[in-house]
Amino acid sequence: TWGTNNQADRLRAIFPSTTPAALTTLWTGAWPGQHGQPGWDLHDQKGCEYPGKATTGPVQMRVLHPFHADTRTFRPLENFGFTSEDLYVVQPWTTNGAKRSLRRMTFVTAYQGGSFSSWGQGSDNITTSIPETSYDTLGKPEGSAAAVEFFRRGLDSVMLRIHDAEAQGLKSFTYLYTAHPDKHMHSLGVEHAEVRRVIEGIDAELVRFWAALAQHDATLIVTADHGHVTVQPKHMVSLPAPLVDCLEYANIGVLGPGRHGLFHCRSGRRHEFEELWAQHRDLRDNFLLLTVEDAAAEGLFGPDAPLPKVRPRLGDYIAISTGFHTLVTPIEASSFRDCDVPVCKGAHGSLLPEEMRIPFVFMHP
Repeated sequence: TWGTNNQADRLRAIFPSTTPAALTTLWTGAWPGQHGQPGWDLHDQKGCEYPGKATTGPVQMRVLHPFHADTRTFRPLENFGFTSEDLYVVQPWTTNGAKRSLRRMTFVTAYQGGSFSSWGQGSDNITTSIPETSYDTLGKPEGSAAAVEFFRRGLDSVMLRIHDAEAQGLKSFTYLYTAHPDKHMHSLGVEHAEVRRVIEGIDAELVRFWAALAQHDATLIVTADHGHVTVQPKHMVSLPAPLVDCLEYANIGVLGPGRHGLFHCRSGRRHEFEELWAQHRDLRDNFLLLTVEDAAAEGLFGPDAPLPKVRPRLGDYIAISTGFHTLVTPIEASSFRDCDVPVCKGAHGSLLPEEMRIPFVFMHP
């Protein structure tokens, strides 16, 4: 199968092992501490307030959205003083270098049309969208079949673009991103039978695609942005109320942020936060709590210190899961753990081998 060509020790995911951190690094060549996109949701504030002169205050910036939005109001970030240059600290190579390239650039992705993809792909390149399976089919044979079918269409679209470029005597670069099996894993966990069907289907489609591509002088690289773990309901951890009282913002969640929680403390309550954390066994025994300064000194956000524009988004502390325990919001706890039929979820974002090891397949005629 295609997977036998995998050079399993060639690559590791970026940290945090999330899609926005990985894709922004891919598009900019910068570490998360420099590009400032550790997750889909970011907490920041524009400007300084003075007595009698308030600013717009802190915003919750949502990156994966049709437009850059504050999720408290779902108004554009521009209304709060944030420009695209503020949000995206480092500009992508598709903007800085692609215009000088002689290659035809094509992007085929599941996130087409959103503000994040539009920024990363550049405005002058060819784009095509891959549909995603609907949530009500996940876990059913029709869901996995649809995921493979949409991937097949994406590959067919890529092949048409390559044929067209070759016919015109042009070199080309084509980028394809699929949301599966990630979407299946998030909803069902890693071990579900339908997840396996998606992976096997993608494997077979890549074999077919490479056979068709072999007629051209082309190189094919297949990789991923992160791995996955299954989080059982018993491993979903809620923050105790006294600890929450110390916080302005807790960037956590069962699908990933809760595996590297970022905490913004209320002024003057950091010591209290640390003491309360140490008193709670589920937190103390299953998460490594570091100040962001210590995490940066260990190189977790890259070899250099986070840029001043990036640093506020990282908060005061980061809690890194050392196993399968994951921090969940109150709504997630009631929906997935404390309900009549508890359900597992798939997640990523920490440093376990299952999250950091990613495939690397390099094929050349």
